[in-house]
Amino acid sequence: MLRKILISIIVILILGIIGAIMYWFIYLKNPTDINDNISLDNTSNSGFSPFDRSKPPVKKSDTASTTDTVESDEMIVENKIPEIPKLRQLSITPISGISASSTKNSSIARFIDRGTGHIYESDSETMEIKKISNTTLPKTYESFWNKNLNAFITRYLKNETDDIVNFYAELKSTGTTTTVTPYEIKGRYLSSNINQIAVSPNRDRVFTWNIENGNGIGYISLFDDKNKIEIVNTPMRQVVLDWPETNTVSITSKASGLSLGYMYFIDIKTNIMKKVISGVKGLTAKANRDLSKIIYTTTKQDKFLTLIYDTKDNTSQEIVFKTISDKCVWSTLRKNELYCAVPIEIATGIYPDDWYRGNSSFIDQIWHLDAITGEVHLLANLMGLSGKLIDATELTLDQKENFLYFINKRDLTAWSLDLNK
Repeated sequence: MLRKILISIIVILILGIIGAIMYWFIYLKNPTDINDNISLDNTSNSGFSPFDRSKPPVKKSDTASTTDTVESDEMIVENKIPEIPKLRQLSITPISGISASSTKNSSIARFIDRGTGHIYESDSETMEIKKISNTTLPKTYESFWNKNLNAFITRYLKNETDDIVNFYAELKSTGTTTTVTPYEIKGRYLSSNINQIAVSPNRDRVFTWNIENGNGIGYISLFDDKNKIEIVNTPMRQVVLDWPETNTVSITSKASGLSLGYMYFIDIKTNIMKKVISGVKGLTAKANRDLSKIIYTTTKQDKFLTLIYDTKDNTSQEIVFKTISDKCVWSTLRKNELYCAVPIEIATGIYPDDWYRGNSSFIDQIWHLDAITGEVHLLANLMGLSGKLIDATELTLDQKENFLYFINKRDLTAWSLDLNK
C-alpha cells in the first residue's frame, strides 16, 4: 500500500517538472516571437502594399508631414503653367486684321474684333487673351498697325450704310486701375477717298491709294496723315498695294483668271514708275525685301502655277507647290526665304476669282521655301494640329520671326503658329 502511494507521488512530481519546463520554453523564453507574428499579420499598420512597393512605410508620427507633401504636390499640379500649343487659335469671333511685335522674351499680337471694334492682345508666353480696349468701332473690316502696336488705321462701314470710314486711332492709357481695360481709343477721321493702304517695312509710314477725279493717286504719309506727299497719279484704279522695300512701293492690277495682269515698282524718291511683270493672266505677286525675287501666280487652262521671278536676270522658275501668292509672306531676316499657306487640294475653277469670292476654299498646310535653292520644308499640317478646316490668308511675322500669324478665311478668326516647335 505504501509502495503504491510513493509511486503516485513520484509520477505527479515528474509531470509537474515536465509542465514547468514546457511553460518556460513556450511562454518565457520566446515572448517576442509571438508578438512579431501578430504584428506581421496586421498589414494595415506595416506600410506594406501589394500593388506599390516603391512607397516607404508610413509611421503614425509622420502622418502630418506626409499630408503636407501631398497637398504641396497637388498645389504644384494646379498651378502648373499649361503648355502653349504649336498652333493656337487666338479668337473665336471674326477679326479685321492682326499685327505682331517681338519683346525680349515673347511675341505680342494685337487684333480688332470685326463686330465691335474692341481690341485684344495675345502673348506667346501665356494662354490668356486680354481685352485692352472696349471702345466701340462696329463693322471694322481692315486694320493697319504701326511698329509699336500703339496706333493704327482702321476702315469700317458707317452705320446702316455701305460708306467706308477711314479712321486713325491711338491707344491712350485710361490712367486708372479701376477701368475694365487699360486703354481707350483717341483719333480722327481720314479722307473718305482712301481705297487701299500699305504699311512701310519699318511700319512708321503708310502708302494710301486714293480715287480722286477718276484717277488713282498714291500718297506717302505718317499714320496720322501728316507729311503727306503725292508720288503717283495714274488712270489705274483697281490695284493691290505692297511696300516691300524702304524706298519702293509696288502696285499690281487686281487679279482675275480672265484677264492679263501687270505689276509696277514705284521709287518714292524719284516718283519713277517701272513695269516689272506684264501680260500675265490671273497675276498675283509679292516682292521680297530687296526686290531681287518675286513670287507670283498665273492661271493657265483653268489651273494656276506658282513661280519665282528673278528681277536681275528676268527669269522665272516654277516651284514645287501651288498656291496663290496672297497666301505667302517673305522673311525680313532672310531675304530669299518665305512662308506660304499651301492648299492640300485645288478644285477646278477660275483662280484667283473663285477664291476671292468665296466660291472655293482651301485646306492648307504651312510650307517654308528657299527661293535660291528651291528647297521646301513642311512646317505644319493645320487641320492635323487643330482638327479644323483652315484657309490661311493675311500671313504676317513678328520681328524675330518666331511666330507666324494669319487669319482663317473661312471664319475670319485669328491664329498663331510657333515656328520653333
